[in-house]
This record gives sequence, C-alpha cells and structure tokens, in this order.
Amino acid sequence: MTVEEIFSKISKHMIDGIMTHSQLADYYNFIGLKGYSKCHEYHFLIENCNFRKLCNYYIKHFNKLIPELPNDNPHVIPTTWFGYSRVEVDSSTRKTAIQSGIEKWVNWENSTKRFYQTMYTELISLKEVAAAEEIKKYLSDVDEELEVAQQKHLENKAIDYDIFDIIAKQDEIYKKYDKKIKEIK
Repeated sequence: MTVEEIFSKISKHMIDGIMTHSQLADYYNFIGLKGYSKCHEYHFLIENCNFRKLCNYYIKHFNKLIPELPNDNPHVIPTTWFGYSRVEVDSSTRKTAIQSGIEKWVNWENSTKRFYQTMYTELISLKEVAAAEEIKKYLSDVDEELEVAQQKHLENKAIDYDIFDIIAKQDEIYKKYDKKIKEIK
C-alpha cells in the first residue's frame, strides 16, 4: 500500500466514524436519552476536528490532497424507526435499543482501533515514521474512547440495562459532555 492509499483509507474511515456518531446522537435523542445523545455529539465534533487535522497534515507534509474514497452509510438507526414518532417508543423497545446502540459503539471503536493499528504498521513498514506517529495520536484517542464505551457497556450489563437507572443518569452525562463540547468550541 502507498502512503496516498493509506491516507485515503484513513480519511474514509474517519468520515464513516463522523457519520456513525452523528447517527448515534440522533438514535439516542429519538429514544429520549439526552446524555447518551450529547456523548455522541461530542465524539462527532472531536472526530470532525481530527479529520480536519488529518487533511491539513497530509497537505502540509505530502503537498497533496487526500484522494477521496466513497463512503458507506453506517445505517445505525433501524429503518423501521423512520415510520414512528418519539412518543410511540415503548420501554421494551427503548431497553433493546440502548443495548444495541452501546454494542454498535463498542464494535465500531474495536474495529477502528484494529484499523488504525494496521495503518500505523503499514506506515512504519514504508519507513514513514513521522506519518505513523501522526496516526498514533488517533490510535491513542480511539483506545481511550473504546475504554469508555466498554465501561458503559459493562455498567449497563451489571444493572441488566435497567431503564430507570439509565434514565436517572442522563442529566449527569448530558452536563459532562455539554461542558466538554463548550471546551472545544
């Protein structure tokens, strides 16, 4: 793989991640979990910033634009949801959706970590150490986010995804991520 191909794949993956977090924010907002929604809004914004950093890095260090690859819609939100309103979501659907959404988040971050590790090692094999170190920053970020996602999954499994406990924590989670969003703006 060439450096150009590596950066094209990373760029595509970042855009896929931006779409994933945007859809997860809407997903949780739709089922009435404003804290989880704000969490994914925060990750959406951070990943937008990282995407811009990647583009700027490539332009400045390789003097080219990153060739674009087509993106796939992650389809986080079930298509059946588009025919309903928020008030029609029952507690059983909400509980299942919370678990499914967190599992999608954990799976996405796991696959992203593996992907960045592969891209990092590809750049090292090309002796592009400085570029690899740039990608290592994103690898560290995703490793931390994966830890948060896995912890949220474990906490919710421990309470058997009790909807009342989860709803009770939404204000606290919302405030935490609202503050983080204000800090990056």
